[in-house]
Amino acid sequence: MLLKTEFNNKVLTMRNRHLLLTSLLILSTQIAFAEAPVKVDSVAPLDDVVFEVGTQTDSLDKALAQADEYEKNREGKIRQSFGLLACLGQALAEHSKADQTEIQGAALRDAALSFKRKSSLEDAQAALKKVKLAQAGKAEGNAAHEHAWNKLVNMHPMMEEINSRNGAILKVLRRPRGKAAEPVHATTWAILGLAMKADTHEVKDEADLPKWHKHTDDFIAASVELAKAIRAKDKTAGRKWFDAANESCDACHEIFQ
Repeated sequence: MLLKTEFNNKVLTMRNRHLLLTSLLILSTQIAFAEAPVKVDSVAPLDDVVFEVGTQTDSLDKALAQADEYEKNREGKIRQSFGLLACLGQALAEHSKADQTEIQGAALRDAALSFKRKSSLEDAQAALKKVKLAQAGKAEGNAAHEHAWNKLVNMHPMMEEINSRNGAILKVLRRPRGKAAEPVHATTWAILGLAMKADTHEVKDEADLPKWHKHTDDFIAASVELAKAIRAKDKTAGRKWFDAANESCDACHEIFQ
């Protein structure tokens, strides 16, 4: 009887240790996702983030003006814009120069996240109103600074937004003029890359995690260098980094469908 009791105690101890290790693993994953997997300042100049917030807000203003257009674009471009604004908001929340803009990053993030895939036009307009308040620095309440990057935008609209930038970047690379808007597409790629790196749900085999991180890191790095080349009006270097970014995507899709 004593031996049986000792055996049961050992089994319980092993189970407790397993539960503890599992809990710690989950907790460490949540903490890891609480901030960007790469320092935001290193991939996104403040001016680019602010510029893109304005672009997306203006785009949503037009998209939500008519009910028929809203229904046509709700699960496409509109969903992409709100998802991107959530990422931009979190980028601002973590940016070391956030005090140089009136935009309230965390409030912007939460406002964008209030839009849902099945939101009515009225709900979307209410979400946009909150976005504009945060953009103007007039949002009320204290939004949390931290937020999981893998919970800002779903993978499909993220990929669609990334793909939608290809044509605009190629147009810029044909003749970069040094305008403020030109590198923003590449910076947007880099910011979305942060969300992509954090969202590992497509990785079904844990052994493949290093591959996911390598390809997303390559995409982010290429996007940052692409933005730098565009600012320098160096279309040769720009094309090199544009191709590198797309090659990282292709390599990733060969493994993760």
